[in-house]
Parts: sequence; structure tokens; C-alpha cells
Amino acid sequence: MFILGLAPMDGITDSAFREITKNIRNKYWDKTQYRFFLRTEFMNADGYCKNPQGVIKHLLTTASQSPIIAQVFWWNEKTLIQCFKDLEKKYSDYFYWLELNLWCPARNVMQTGWWSAMLKDKKRTLEIIKKIRKAIKMPFSIKTRTGINQEDKSQQMKFLIQVSKYVDMISIHGRTVKAWYWWEADRDFIYELKAKLKNSNCKIIWNWWIKFYTKLSSFYKGGGWKPEDFLDGIMIGKATIGNPRIFTPHIPNKKELRETIIQHLNLMINHEIQFQKNITNLAYRQAGLKKVWNIWKISILLSSSWINQTFQRSNVLRPVIEFRKHLFQYVKWIPWSKQRKQKIAKIENYDQLIKEINKFLK
Repeated sequence: MFILGLAPMDGITDSAFREITKNIRNKYWDKTQYRFFLRTEFMNADGYCKNPQGVIKHLLTTASQSPIIAQVFWWNEKTLIQCFKDLEKKYSDYFYWLELNLWCPARNVMQTGWWSAMLKDKKRTLEIIKKIRKAIKMPFSIKTRTGINQEDKSQQMKFLIQVSKYVDMISIHGRTVKAWYWWEADRDFIYELKAKLKNSNCKIIWNWWIKFYTKLSSFYKGGGWKPEDFLDGIMIGKATIGNPRIFTPHIPNKKELRETIIQHLNLMINHEIQFQKNITNLAYRQAGLKKVWNIWKISILLSSSWINQTFQRSNVLRPVIEFRKHLFQYVKWIPWSKQRKQKIAKIENYDQLIKEINKFLK
């Protein structure tokens, strides 16, 4: 079955973003036509082993988001293996798949030097992947790029062919690290890899700019592809920001857009409050955070008065501020005055933000 998925994005694909995406997908698309996977943000394996309370939020999820893939990154062999083993032991009921991320453009992640250590020393990285595969029974995959630069592509191809023996899936962004997001994606690299692995059980998933459902639909149906070029699936990243309905053919009217925006904001607040409430409870810490997942079943939207009362008690303002990055993407196709953007950017109060959203999308 063709695989369709949400690509992991640091600071974007949190629990609320995934839930709003899955809700829309379930409402407007026949789930029997392909397998749909969500992916978490990236979690630092070293941080998890030293202080799980500090980083576990990146993996927190809800039951409704299944099947979901947990993303892990780092370069230290010992903590990577320990992290994967611990995730399988404690949270196999919550994640269908575990994935090692070998490159991410997020600045705070890049500054750790992790990507360089993993992609430059391919021999060492292959050995780490082998050991992770041996340590866990859950489905295991990697996400990477076509290489560090053009000169590295041939070595990256050889590396991925070797890796395919130890992983169930390889997801590839069709650009090199040096190309970042600016240069044209190299689909030929991914086609060639799939052709060389045509007798392998390892699935090959491509990832580069698919901005519209019509393009997604043509890829899903195999339009214009040669049979030998056909891949196992695709995943979409940046184009989902402010557009979680990209996985469906539905085009929302302004009322539906407003409802989606408010629901997304409420989910961000709800999830943050639940996380802060339980992560600080020593009993949950001692239980390895297992109970956090057990209570993480959020289905109702909170009233504005309840939210603001909670804000006053817990001082949780971050979701309202962080939601701006989503809000401006939701409405980027609607003409916005400079003054309106400046006004929105200064709002830290839930009621005021809702008022501006309703006013603009009435």
C-alpha cells in the first residue's frame, strides 16, 4: 500500500499540529486508499538519557494520532542505542515506528555538530545503525538527504544501499545538505536508489516540495511515472504549515478556515497545559512519564475563560505566542496590511487573539 506521511519539522510538528492534521485527513479522505503516518519532532537521544523530562515533550502524542513515527537524533552510539531500547520498552504501545534522523536544517539542531558527525563518517554511522537494529524489534527507519554535497552523492548512494539491509524504510529529502532548500531537488537520485533496491523489502519514501494536493494526487496515482521509477510513498513537510488539509482534496471556505485556526490554537494551549501540569509531578517522573501518555487523550476544546484562568495560574503564554508562525501561514493568501501583522505579532492574550482572528475571517 502506498505510504503518505507528514515530514518531521523541529518546532512545527508538535502534538497539536499532528492532531489537527490527522483530524482533517480523517474527515475528508478515505483512509483505506493509502497508509498515512505522522512524525514527531526530533528528540535528542543524549538529552533523553541524561534528563528525559527536559526533552520528552518532543515525542508526546495522543491515541488518535496513531500510527506515528518517533524521531530521534544524535551521534553518540551509547546514548542512541540506550534511547531506542528505552523507547521500545516503555512506549511501543504509542509508536508504530522508530526513526533515526541523519540531517535536519533547524539551526539549534545543526549547531550541535551532530549531522556532520553522522554523514561524514558513514562507516561509523552504518555500524551504529546495525547495532540499533539488533537492539530493537520495532520497525526501524532513517531519514536523510542525497549527501553532503554533489561530490558526496556517490558515497551516499553506496551508504544507503548498505543501510537498506538493516532498516525497514529510508526517507530521503531530494537535496544535499549544501543545497539546503534552495536548489532543484534531485529525483533521479531517489529513483536510482529505488531501482537498485527493487528486490529489497526496504521502502523508499521521497520528500521534497509538494505544495498542492493536485501534485500530491498525481504522484499518488503514479501519473507520468515509469513503472521502474515508482516509489513506495511520499511525505510532505513545509507545505503543510498553515495548510494541514494538503493531504485531502477539500478546499475550505473562510468559515471552515477560521474554525480550523481556532481549533489548532486551542489544541496547542491544551497540550501545553497538560504537559506542564504533569511533567512537574514527581510521581510521573518516577514512573518514567508513562502516565503522561495514559492521560493524554484530548478531544474537547477549552473555553476561552477556562484557558485564561489557567494562564493566570500557570503563566503558560508560550502557545499563544508560538501560534503566530502557524497563523500567518494559514492566512498568507489573504491580503494582510502591515499594521494588522504588527498588531497580531504583539498579542499575548488568548481572548484578544481570538477576537482578531474572528474579525479578519468573518
